[in-house]
Amino acid sequence: MTASLVAGRVRIRPPRTADAEQLGVLNRQLGYATEIEELVARIDKLSELHEHFVAVAEVDGAVVGWVQAEHRFSMETGDKAELVGLIVGAAARRSGVGGLLVQAAEDWAADRGLRSIVVRSNVIRPESHSFYKQIGYTQSKTQHVYAKSLQRKSAGC
Repeated sequence: MTASLVAGRVRIRPPRTADAEQLGVLNRQLGYATEIEELVARIDKLSELHEHFVAVAEVDGAVVGWVQAEHRFSMETGDKAELVGLIVGAAARRSGVGGLLVQAAEDWAADRGLRSIVVRSNVIRPESHSFYKQIGYTQSKTQHVYAKSLQRKSAGC
């Protein structure tokens, strides 16, 4: 797919539960294996969360990418938007789809009155670093991310 071919054919729209299988294929391309039933549940839940924006890019009836942004509020920075997910399928990369998805998220954030948007990009994905720079993002810091699994406490304790 070339940028000129995609530009006229891409449709940005909210995800539907019927998209779950195609979203699963996209997620697996970047190493995020998710069961179809779980994706359906996530689509349903995200459609109810007004602090989140989720959209898919559709070309000729096929979902070729998705984006998710969130309205965040913190003591440190106040209100801002954060891109929390962006995946474009291998066949549609470098065609303009990613830029259109990010633009849709930026428009959503601006419509909410947010004045900035940030994105975190894994160091193992250097192609995404150059993509974000190309569309006007600047690197503001480098950080480590730490994770810890939590165990639910039993009701009897």
